[in-house]
Amino acid sequence: MLVLAAADVATESGGLDLLTQYGVLGIGLAVLGVFARAAYKREVDRSDRLEAEVFRLHAAIQDRHIPALEAAAHALEDATLALQAIQQRQDVDRAVAERDRDRRDGGRGR
Repeated sequence: MLVLAAADVATESGGLDLLTQYGVLGIGLAVLGVFARAAYKREVDRSDRLEAEVFRLHAAIQDRHIPALEAAAHALEDATLALQAIQQRQDVDRAVAERDRDRRDGGRGR
């Protein structure tokens, strides 16, 4: 906090004069404050740039992957319906085979 306050003082007109009254310590504090302000600005800019990249990638995911996932969901639905039809046909075939077996055995099978 003290360093950022010193940076604020150093950037104001006449603020540098105030810090130089303290000699080498004041000049060192002013340099450190300017460095801290530059580092903070650099990190804020980097954060903003990365946030924009995240938004861009999120939009790309929405544009490319969501339609593919929807198509896959429809394909799974179609496959499920086909498997249900096959299962129903097998059940019917099994019931017909059982009925025929019962007729052939004269109803004694059970």
